Parts: sequence; C-alpha cells; structure tokens
Amino acid sequence: MSKVRLEYGQSVVALPKDRLLTAMDGADMEKMRVLLLLASDEGLRGDYDRARAGITARLDITGTAFDKDMEFWSAAGVISLAGAADEKAPRADATAKAVPAEPDGAKTKPKPETARGGKEKTLMPSALPTYTESQCADIISASPDLADVTAMCQQIVGKIFTPADIAVIVTMYDHLGLGGEYIVTLFSYLSGKGKNSLRYIERTAVNLFDEGVDTVDALNAYIKRKDEFEDNVGKIRSLIGAGQRELTAKEKKCFTCWLDEWCLPIDVITRAYEVTVDKIGDPSVSYMNKVLENWKNSGLTTLEAVEASLENYKKKKAEAAHGTETVNGAESGFQTDEFFEAALRRSYRGAGNPEDIPDAKG
Repeated sequence: MSKVRLEYGQSVVALPKDRLLTAMDGADMEKMRVLLLLASDEGLRGDYDRARAGITARLDITGTAFDKDMEFWSAAGVISLAGAADEKAPRADATAKAVPAEPDGAKTKPKPETARGGKEKTLMPSALPTYTESQCADIISASPDLADVTAMCQQIVGKIFTPADIAVIVTMYDHLGLGGEYIVTLFSYLSGKGKNSLRYIERTAVNLFDEGVDTVDALNAYIKRKDEFEDNVGKIRSLIGAGQRELTAKEKKCFTCWLDEWCLPIDVITRAYEVTVDKIGDPSVSYMNKVLENWKNSGLTTLEAVEASLENYKKKKAEAAHGTETVNGAESGFQTDEFFEAALRRSYRGAGNPEDIPDAKG
C-alpha cells in the first residue's frame, strides 16, 4: 500500500490542530485559503491592514469578505485579533441592524462631510462594514433607486449578483455615500475596460473615494483624464514604434511623467520625438526625456514656445558657424552649437545612460 508523505522542504506552516478540525465543517474554500496565506507569512500576521491588502489582492476577494473570514477564524479560536480594535477604523457589527439609507431627493441631501445614514465620511477607511443579506434588503427597500441601480449593474457586467455582490453595491451606496448615478457610471467605465470583477470594482471605488473622487462630476473628470492619458500613450507608442508590445518600466515611468506630472501636450512630446530622431537617428525614450526635461525647466511647455526657442537656436547656430555671435550688439566667439550639445550631454549623462549619449557633433 502506498503511503502519503508530506514534503516539508525548509519550512512548515503550523496551525492549531484541534480547533482547526472543529471549525472545518463551517469553512469554505475561501476561508481555508485566507488562513493558509496568513499562516504562511509572519509579516502579514503582524499587521492587519497589510494582511487585508495583500490577501484580498492575491485571492481577488473583497475587503468585506476578508473581514468575515477573519472573524470566522477568530470565533473558532484558530486566530486572535489582539489590538485590531484599536488599530482599525470602526466597522459595522455583522449582527447589528444597518441604518437604512434615505431615498435620494426625499430629504435634504447629506452634507459633503457625511455619507448616507448620517455616518461620518472619512477618507481612507481601513475596513469596510459588513452587511448581512437582510440588512442589504432593508437598505434597498428604503432606497427607491437602489434596486434599479443594482439591476442596471447586473446588466452591465452580464451576471446575476450573489448576496455578496449585492453587498458590494450596498457598501458603495450606503457606507461610501456614492449615489446611484456614480455607481452605474463607474460600472460602465470599468466594464468597458474589461474589468467586470465585483472585487476589482469595489477596490477601485474605495481608491477613488480615498482620492476624493466621490461625486459624479469628479468621476467624469477622472474618466476623461484617464481616457486622454491612454489615448496619448497610444500616440506615443506609435511614435516610438512600440506597437502592441508590453511597455518597459522605464517607458511607463517616462510617459506618466510627461503626461501626468509635467502635463505636457502631445504636440510638444511629438516635437521632442522629431528632435531626437533628427539628432541621433533613433526614437530613444531616454533622449526624449532629457529634451522634454530641458524644455520644461526652461518654461517651454507649449508647441509655440518650443518652436520659437528652436528657431532662435537655429539663428544662433548659423551665427556660430561663422565663429561669432551677436551679444548685446557686439560679436562674440561663443560657440553656441558646441555649448548646447555639451550641456545636453552632461544632462543626459546624469541620467545614468552614458552608452546612449550622442556625439556632440551629431
């Protein structure tokens, strides 16, 4: 008869046997996976919020589901949550009756600093409340538009929601105070990007809430910025010949810097590409980055300003070709072309790419 042998390798996972076996009948696959991940990483056990963020991302589950799983194992005596009450933001008691949301338009709309039901609206909640199935039903029945919102969201993602899925909608509506139009808009946008996971949508909603994107106008502005960013990244891809390949980390960093941090228009980026190719014969992102950085630091953030500066440079270059340059009405032996190239080379070398530095003479 064959025997089963555990291959321990260089490490093992220790769990309290008796309590674990007692709790097994009530533990589903998700609860077991959460426990195993928690038991296998001591670093996660030392920080509830870190464990919550890491495990929800690894297993693609909601924060609410994680909290329920942790409460299950805590009640079973397999784990303890010592100190968690002081460190985590307050969460709704799983057995307590949730405060029903007020119907939109039925009463005075809550002030911006409060969410539906009068709960304080605090940015960056470390834990979301847990809504039971009956609590969700009560909130939906007390909010005339929420049933329609739920139905529309089901149509958008193309699935019938489970009670856990409905709890995600209720959390967004009741706890975060995001209105029905906001929720439908967010579902439509993310579904259009192929993101139909309720867990992903919930995480996105919380992240947007943390960033202050908590009104329909703010959400529409965010979506517009994201769409413009992706459109411009596509244009830059075409410029450098990236096609559909995965962008490198360096390319992503540069594109984000140009478009989000420096807020440079695409025509200025295109001009930097042209300057780069004219100079070194290659669409080097590193060279483009230094050109754009020099322009930004010189206050050249529009195509008109860039063209005027380049025209002035050409004029000085022509004068330098004769060995002189007019400075305050007098001729100077200042070699503009060589000085410009030397400055660019020094700046480019500072980026840590000496092997890519073009020759000063072009």
